[in-house]
Amino acid sequence: MSTHKSNLWCVMKECNYNVTEKRHFFMFPKECDRWLQWIHASGRFDLQVMGPEYAHRNYRLCHLHFEEKWYKIGKCRASLLPNAVPTIFFGRK
Repeated sequence: MSTHKSNLWCVMKECNYNVTEKRHFFMFPKECDRWLQWIHASGRFDLQVMGPEYAHRNYRLCHLHFEEKWYKIGKCRASLLPNAVPTIFFGRK
């Protein structure tokens, strides 16, 4: 599920400051294994204490952190493949 409402923010700090184009946002997965993959891939280990359910309700990653093969953007919404893991991060060393 995704949305492109302007009041949503990507959980990656670098993304919010460097990107001004329209973005589609994806909720963190509820499933613990996939959620942990997103946490480790993004380097946002601080989100681990929140748990998968809380992260799913409150945190998003935008489509710019996923390779194009992992999502489709339609007229009304974007969809993410179930096994997608974010791999693109800005300003990371």
